[in-house]
Amino acid sequence: MTPSCPRAAITTSAVLLLLAALSACGPSGTPELSVSPAQAAVPTSGSSQIVVAITNDGDGDDELVEATTPAALGVELHVTEIEDDRATMRELDTIPLPAGETTRLRPGGLHLMMVVPDETVVEGGTFDLTLRFDRSDDVTVPVEVVPLLDLAENSFDQDSSDEDALDED
Repeated sequence: MTPSCPRAAITTSAVLLLLAALSACGPSGTPELSVSPAQAAVPTSGSSQIVVAITNDGDGDDELVEATTPAALGVELHVTEIEDDRATMRELDTIPLPAGETTRLRPGGLHLMMVVPDETVVEGGTFDLTLRFDRSDDVTVPVEVVPLLDLAENSFDQDSSDEDALDED
């Protein structure tokens, strides 16, 4: 009969080596997220869009995995896609937040869709929105409710501000 200790040692070593290799395949770097002030459109037809910019100044990627608010039945992660001159919205499981980039959630692209907002979501009002991330801590931000046209205009004005800041450097 052959002793089983050498076989157990080899098996244990193989398992440890496999675990070390798998951990090296995980996320690298550390995300450093900041979230801009958020706005929501006055609700129409039982929903409202929320716009916000999330900047990842870290050296590791992250993902937005969920958004919640007590002011609505739910908040869905969406993307607007245009195919054959027709815009459609598709729900997403996550929204990537690449290292070194700002991800803008706004009309016509990636956005948050608030489903069945309650009676507190009115023009001039505010409510709290909690963003949950894969690798970073949750962030809760106040959301200002504005008319839809103002929401769209404000979300695209941010691009001009970014370009102006770059021109000043």
